[in-house]
Amino acid sequence: MKYLLSRLAQALVIVVSIAVVVFFALRLTAGDPARLRAQIFSDESVLDQYRKDFGTDQPLYVQFFRFFGGLLRGDLGTSFRYETPVTGLLGPALLNTVVLGALALLLTFLLASLLGTLAARKPGGVVSGISSVIAVIGQSAPLFWVSLLLISLFSLNLGWFPPGGFEGPQSLVLPVIALTLGLLPSQMRVLNSSVRQELTEDYVRTARAFGLSETRIGFVYIYRNALLPLLTVIGNDMGVLLGGVIVAEVVFNFPGIGSLALTAMNSRDYPLIQGIVICAAAAFVLINLVVDLLYTVINPRVRLGGTR
Repeated sequence: MKYLLSRLAQALVIVVSIAVVVFFALRLTAGDPARLRAQIFSDESVLDQYRKDFGTDQPLYVQFFRFFGGLLRGDLGTSFRYETPVTGLLGPALLNTVVLGALALLLTFLLASLLGTLAARKPGGVVSGISSVIAVIGQSAPLFWVSLLLISLFSLNLGWFPPGGFEGPQSLVLPVIALTLGLLPSQMRVLNSSVRQELTEDYVRTARAFGLSETRIGFVYIYRNALLPLLTVIGNDMGVLLGGVIVAEVVFNFPGIGSLALTAMNSRDYPLIQGIVICAAAAFVLINLVVDLLYTVINPRVRLGGTR
């Protein structure tokens, strides 16, 4: 419990720190959203009115305390572009992104577990060869290129799936495949290495001596012990997944956080950008915390926080 509270406090500090950095970085480097909104209007009175509406006419410290006070109340402000609360915009987009990312992560985990374990048990076999091909494609091919290739093949040529947008569950298939190909090589490689290491341990020989089946030894004992390094990789992959989701959503025109972030950046929508970054940071640290806690579930010998 002490470890959990400590990690939650650390997570809170990290998210707040990121929020503060993003606030100042946007206002010092992103440009004037009022001038972007005014577009063809060069009249200073029009620009001044937009700045007053956005609140960017106030001194920087006033804007900061207003932002930080709203953050403490759970209020992320009002979008400059959409003129609606940021929380209302983030809800549907965040849900779509979570579904997309969770499906990609689940599929990656299942494929890495199956292919990594089987390839380690039979090096040089068919599964090992398939795993090597997938690893080469996933590591060498950029995500946007894979996404465009999937659209060209399965949407434009075969017509099996929609090329973009969200028309139901079928719209998730291609982006999930693209994300999975990017995540799979690292997880598959780590699990393969871990399983090979576990195969040399004494408990494996003991289990065989007691007559246990190879299937039970492989997927109950070896796999469970080999899973800990994979969890670490999954935690580290969260940053890769978040970046990949943004690229995939833009290419597939998927209505998630990535598409919303692109629109927000193009319009210099400070509150919306801040809300997206805060949500992404919170998701990253929360998932890493969950991964740490799962260590003790999978292997009770692991003690978090150095306790015994």
